[in-house]
Formats: sequence, C-alpha cells, structure tokens
Amino acid sequence: MPCSLQIKSLQQAISDAKKKALSHPDVGVAREVLAELQQAQQVVEGLGPGGDLRKFCKTKHPALLRLLMGDKVSVIAFRADHSAAMKEEYHRFRDKSALVMLLLPAMLLLGLRRADALREASARQEAGLEEHLSFSSPFAKYTFVPGLMTGVQFYFLWLGYFYLAVALRESVLLVNGSHIKSWWIQHHCWSAACALLMLGLPVYSQAVKMLCQYFLMWSCFQALVMMVQNMYQRRRMYTRIAMGKNTAMDVVTGESSGTSGQLLLLYPLLFVLQGSQFAIGAGVAYQTFPSLLAPEGWFDVEAVGSDLRGMRGVCLVGLAFCYMAVRNFGATVQTITEKKKVKYERARLTGKKQG
Repeated sequence: MPCSLQIKSLQQAISDAKKKALSHPDVGVAREVLAELQQAQQVVEGLGPGGDLRKFCKTKHPALLRLLMGDKVSVIAFRADHSAAMKEEYHRFRDKSALVMLLLPAMLLLGLRRADALREASARQEAGLEEHLSFSSPFAKYTFVPGLMTGVQFYFLWLGYFYLAVALRESVLLVNGSHIKSWWIQHHCWSAACALLMLGLPVYSQAVKMLCQYFLMWSCFQALVMMVQNMYQRRRMYTRIAMGKNTAMDVVTGESSGTSGQLLLLYPLLFVLQGSQFAIGAGVAYQTFPSLLAPEGWFDVEAVGSDLRGMRGVCLVGLAFCYMAVRNFGATVQTITEKKKVKYERARLTGKKQG
C-alpha cells in the first residue's frame, strides 16, 4: 500500500477511535484512551521522528494555488526549520502590512478632511458669510486633492496586492498542514476584488469620494484590530508549540487565538469591525442602489457629467461588504461555538464542572 494511503488510513482510524472513546460510558477509560490517541495524532502531525506525515499525502492544491501556479508546482516544506520559517515570515508580513494599513489611510483621511474644510470655508467666503481667509504659507490655500486621490488609488492597488498575497500565503500554509478555514482565504480574494474594483472607479465621482472617506476610516480600525489579532496569534501559537499541542505550521486563526482573557478584548473588536463593515456597505449600497435600476449606461454610454459609473461601482462594493461582513460574523460565531464545545468535552473528561 502506498505511504499516502497508509497515513490517511491511520488518520481515519484515530478519528474513529476518538469518536468511540467520547461515547464510552466510563469517563476514566475514555480519558485514558483519548490521551493515547492524542499522542498518536501528534506523532502524525509532526512531533514524531518522521516529521509531519500528512505532507506525504498527495493533497490537492487550493483553487488559488492551482489558478496561479498550476498543479505541478510543489509548495510543500518537508524540513521542520523551513516550515517554521515559512510560518514566521507569514506573521512578519502581516505585522508590516498592518502598519501600512494604519498610517497610509490615516494620512490620506486627514488630507481629505482638510480639503473639505478648505472648500467649505471658501464657499462661505464667496457667500459673504466669512471674512477673507489668510494663509501662513502660499501652499496652505491648496487642497492637494489630485495628489490625495492618487494616493487613495495607490492604496487600493496596494490592498489588492496585500489581500492576494495573504490568500496565496495562507493557501501554501494550508497545503503544509495548517488548520485555517477556507472561508478566510475566500474572504481575502473577495477583498482583493473589491480593492481592484474601487481602483477602477472615477476618482472625482461624489459617490466614490463618499465611499473613500468611510473606507479609509474603517481601514484604520481594521489595522488596529489586525495588530491585536497578530499579537494574540503569535502568543497562542508559541504557547501551543511549547506545550506540544501544535506543530509549527498550525495556523491559529484570528478568530480562535488567545486565552479566555485575551478573547474578551479580541471578540468584541471583531464584532464591532464586522458590524461597522456591514453598516458602511449597507449605507452606501442603499444610497446608490437606484443607479442600478436606471437604463442609462447599460446599453449606451451615459451622458457627460453623469455619476452613474461611480454610483454603480460603489453599490457593488457596498453589497460585497455586506456579504463579507455576514460571512465573517457567521464564521466567528461558529468558532466560538466550537471552542465552547471543546471546552465542555475537556471539562467532562477531566471531571471538572463547566463554568
């Protein structure tokens, strides 16, 4: 029998034995059997002399890897030090990217808010409601909107790269034995598509300007959540490796990382992030949805000065935001439920009362 079939057969046997042990009426016997099975599973997953035996199975590449690299390219790291370096590089990439996602949108947002304030002051002056404006420098009277909107487009381009890179890296980690859920890879693909869609929208569209300001504010908050998330991921991963409960390639996803005390902070942040994403998406989609119903622009070029293209793009982005927010919320709730179930089973087997 080929090695890959033997390993899969062994994994299935361990899984079946665990299910039988959990249903055993004698808790003491079930606890002893599960401890032995856990050791056997850890040997298969990388704590034995043969390394991570799952890598010898012919795992089908995720769709993103097949699309970008094909089926014949091997991305499996058999050496433990290579696997650990790959996982550490993934964390470093997320840490650096979180700084970009915080600083660049914050600077762009401040610049756009300054431009809005200057335009309002100029309009009030023309209406005779305000005295003549005096500026400390000759450049202070300029809004720099063209440069700012170019910066916004550059940020959308960078976001497309970031989300595609994260999805690709997580697909490689998944092939190498990580436990990340497939939805989060799909989520990154959806986010990359939204970033590229926003990149192609007309920058001087009023609907696009509205979306940009909302999105930049949300992106700053997302960066802060990601920083907290990355910190908890590292701590949880290193703790589990030190305790022999995980291999170097196991990904502790953001929605399941951290201790109970840490999760008291992380889960509310995630729910607020998801709620604000849905609110922004639903708000811009509601305001721009009539543009999808207008016949103009579908079968012929819209009139000069029309904002239909910008409004329709913003509406599609808003609907995608709502979809991702709902799916993210569902995945987070599912993770909480799974953690509660695991905690209950551990408490039952150890004879402790569930708090």
